[in-house]
Amino acid sequence: MPFNPIDDAQDFTRIINSGKTVLIDFHADWSGLCRSTSQQFSELSDTFVRIGVDFYRVNVDQLEDVVMEADVRVVPTYMVFKDGKKVGHATGVDGLSLHKLMGSYMTGCEVAA
Repeated sequence: MPFNPIDDAQDFTRIINSGKTVLIDFHADWSGLCRSTSQQFSELSDTFVRIGVDFYRVNVDQLEDVVMEADVRVVPTYMVFKDGKKVGHATGVDGLSLHKLMGSYMTGCEVAA
């Protein structure tokens, strides 16, 4: 499943306030860990898009204002937003942490991994 890039700060604000649940991958092209988790992110999107979760990506080197607003400190960082609020996040994650993050969304719990 392809995920959509976020192009600018206005796009980010619109997406997180859309009323939908969104998972955003904050990544860097130069990061080996980001490249290695990209496939897991894609597989996860295939599963959760069916229940209404939208998946997006932010290149941290291109959207520094979004990175600062979201308070991203390491890559990769994954954040779940609902109604403009961050309801979960995971950093420097593996596939298990991504599934845990989305599992917590399913049960309505806030998670920081």
